[in-house]
Amino acid sequence: MEKLTPINQKITDFIYSKPDVVVVLLQQAGYNIDLKTATLQQINKIVYGALYINKDETFAKLLDNAIANDGENNFVVAIVSSIISGVIGGVFAAKEGDKQRELIKQVELSKLAMTEKLTEEKIRAEQETARVNILANSLLEYRKTLQVESTARLKDTWLYVTGLGVGLGVLYGVYLIGSDI
Repeated sequence: MEKLTPINQKITDFIYSKPDVVVVLLQQAGYNIDLKTATLQQINKIVYGALYINKDETFAKLLDNAIANDGENNFVVAIVSSIISGVIGGVFAAKEGDKQRELIKQVELSKLAMTEKLTEEKIRAEQETARVNILANSLLEYRKTLQVESTARLKDTWLYVTGLGVGLGVLYGVYLIGSDI
């Protein structure tokens, strides 16, 4: 199976981690996409279409700046130079059919990467849910045990207080009987 190029992997990772930022960038570059209804697949298709088909330098620069603001300055230069020179140069030299096939390939590879990331997130969420359920069950069991012990201690306290009262009553009764004689 073919993998994404390192540059496309960085773009896909950025789309996955900051899809809201990418939608705003697309809107700034003039693409029609709604932030409330956007999906990762839709964002991928528009981003790769802007880079490979439309040769949109404005969007490429906006995307570069957004990635640079996240502190990934080391590969930003490589992305910009590679995207601008490689993609634009390659697009001019390629036929329209080759461009479409490349776009479809990149979008599908990006979708596979997104699906993999979403599956990992689902597994993490299920593990966290299981962990929370175990903790909740543990807390419930602890509460039950604490209540049983509290009830037992309360019974013991009432028995002690009752015994003490009976004992004092007997002593007082003996004292009263002994004082009349």
